[in-house]
Amino acid sequence: MAPRAPELSVASRPRAELAVGEVRLTVERFLLTANNRTYVTLGDSAGYWTPFPAPEGYGRVPAWGFAVVSESAHPDIAVGSRYFGLLPMSTDLVVSPEVVPGGFRDASPHRDRLDEYYRQYRSADTNGGEGGEPNVEASLRVLAWTVYPSSLVLAHELRTFGAAAVVLSSASSKTALGIAERLRRFGIRTHGMTSLANVDFVRGFGVYDSVSTYDDPAGVGDPDGPVDTVFVDITRNVDVIAAVHHRLGGRLLRSVLFGGTHGGGSAAPGTLPGPTPEPLFVPERRAVLRQRIGEEAYTRELAEGQELFLALAARSMRVDDRVGPDAARDALSEVLAGPQAPDVVTVVRPQPS
Repeated sequence: MAPRAPELSVASRPRAELAVGEVRLTVERFLLTANNRTYVTLGDSAGYWTPFPAPEGYGRVPAWGFAVVSESAHPDIAVGSRYFGLLPMSTDLVVSPEVVPGGFRDASPHRDRLDEYYRQYRSADTNGGEGGEPNVEASLRVLAWTVYPSSLVLAHELRTFGAAAVVLSSASSKTALGIAERLRRFGIRTHGMTSLANVDFVRGFGVYDSVSTYDDPAGVGDPDGPVDTVFVDITRNVDVIAAVHHRLGGRLLRSVLFGGTHGGGSAAPGTLPGPTPEPLFVPERRAVLRQRIGEEAYTRELAEGQELFLALAARSMRVDDRVGPDAARDALSEVLAGPQAPDVVTVVRPQPS
């Protein structure tokens, strides 16, 4: 039996007074992608409802975006300051900031057990959010700031594996595009797998060395070649994983599971040729990367990469701008229904500017 689709609703509640040390963030805009489908699908089992408490039986869906401080009872957080981080699909959010270099972490008790990645808010005062940018550019910046951190971490991780080539499924996904862009600059060959409908977009984005469709497993490479390829599955589709392993099993160094654009499930095939598919937890590897290359190098590389990715997105993608709570609900419903057009960037502004 298929799982019951979640019931989406718009609700309101009175604003609570701020306690000493708290800050109210007004949400400016956030991105909706397949990640949000994963948050909803795995909300209970993976703890995605934890960051933003809701009444019993409900969940506030997390999304990545920009917010501005509209009210502050914290001595070091000024009204008007902008930040980027994990936000609820809501008009506002109360946090308990603990100031750290480059921003703050939310020290609210209900977020204590979350990984730092989901608690940190990065200062965006000089670059991002509204900040005087045209609406389209500001919305594309939400995409770059949301997607590229994971892409950067994954690309570095693949590099440490010693891969000469990387095969990525769901090649049209924003994260996969970011990974391929970074791997290209590392000098690592990339091959993208996608649906027939998305082939032209994926090739046109210009970050893959080669592209094939899911129904052409021979396109992923020569099974008799050297053992130098890493497979990154972003679909979590057992048929896709099996097809790649049966084609390249003997030359796969590693097989990595990340994301779930074809449904967000956690299953993997049983016995397969080649290495056992292994999940990769980005926040954990992000901490390792920052320690390995240093905070300054990480911050510089991230900022440069985000700007490059923003430029690529501006050339190849279009913004679907939704405004208001009802529009947010409708946009999420569409994301939950299945894959969206790869060239569309869905950004929600929960209230008019």
